[in-house]
This record gives sequence, structure tokens and C-alpha cells, in this order.
Amino acid sequence: MPTRALPLALAWGAIFISGCQQAGAPPSTGTTATAAALRSTATPVSTPTPAPALTLEKVGAAASPSGFIAFAVVDNPSRESALDVRVEIASVDSAGQALARRSGTIRMVGPGQRGAVALAFPVGRSLPANFTGSITGAQWSADASPEIAQVDQASFLQDARTPSVRVRIVNHGHGADRVVLTAVCWDAAGNIRGGGVRTVMVGPQTAGSEVTIQVAIATVPTRCDAFGVSTT
Repeated sequence: MPTRALPLALAWGAIFISGCQQAGAPPSTGTTATAAALRSTATPVSTPTPAPALTLEKVGAAASPSGFIAFAVVDNPSRESALDVRVEIASVDSAGQALARRSGTIRMVGPGQRGAVALAFPVGRSLPANFTGSITGAQWSADASPEIAQVDQASFLQDARTPSVRVRIVNHGHGADRVVLTAVCWDAAGNIRGGGVRTVMVGPQTAGSEVTIQVAIATVPTRCDAFGVSTT
């Protein structure tokens, strides 16, 4: 073979090898599709459980023979029971300055339930223009037992001398239970216009027991609620 034919043969061999490598290489479309699929896969994100919290629903008061009686209603929208809920109520003047402060405790407010506290304010040098409140503390329990005695219904009894609230309470236990009942009365606008407190012994009666609570009211209420807390 002439010597000048060797470069030409080598060139044809390089072209043949390059063609074989390109024909045997995997197609690039599969790799691109796999990468796109990996990018489009959503990563699951766990939603944190919100911390339990209480809401101060309303604060109000009415004049009483010894001064004023103020009420605070607390709502528990959480899934846990709130224990030893501490509430502070302040009487304030027309400028918003505090005249006096009183504190009280609600022993337990169950999940999805409401509770109330009533605090007495003696007559001071100045008459209060309003009452304000705040929740100052609480403990939480996921396995606290519900109240043995529970309020079934409440209704206002109009009487010019001794207005009162009739309460039906049911004891689900096997023995008598000592219960503090707090009645709170509302007007049509949803404002607290008075209420009262009474401690009663409730026996284990399936049909429930009816008791009355004398209330101090600023006007004839539209409705009255009652909240019971066991002391035993």
C-alpha cells in the first residue's frame, strides 16, 4: 500500500469509532425526565399543634348592696383542660386609671368550655366608670377528668325584690358534690349586666337538681348563664 493511504485509513477508523460511541450512549431525554420528576415531588411538611390558650370573653359588673360585683367570662377553645386559671379584674375611672384591683381563680375550664369568676369591689372614694380584666396565668392538662357535677341549663327569674337565676345541675358521680355556681346575666348587646354566686351540695340524682341564685343586675337581662366548679 502506498504510504499516503495510511492517514486516510486512520481518519476513517476514527470516524467509525466515534459513530459507535454515539450510537451506544443512552438517550439524554430519560435523565432529564427523571430529574424533573424528582424536582416536582412535594416534601411532606408536618403542621405543628397550636399551643393551648384562653380567651377573656367579657368583663362586666353591677351594683351590689356592698359596692359592686364584677364578672369575667373565660373561654377555652383548646383541646386541653385549663387548671387554676387566674383572672384579675380592675375598676377604672373615666380616664382609664385603675381605682382598685381584685384577683380570683377558676379551678378548671375544660376543653371547649367556658368558665366565670365573680369578684366583689367595695365602695371607694370614686365610683368606677368601667371594669377591665386580664388572664394572668393557667396550667394545662391533657388528661384532667371533667367536672362530676355539670350545669344543664339556666334561666332568669324576674322578681322586683329578689331577681334570681334558676339553675339545673346534674351530678354524674356516686356521691354528693360541693359546687360553686356562678350566674352571669347578659343584655341584648352581649354585655354583662350582673350575676351572682352560690355554693351548693348536689346529690347524685339522674334527673338533676334545681337551685336558685340571687343576682345583682343593672337592667333586666336578655339571658343568664351559669357555670359550676366542684370544690371537692
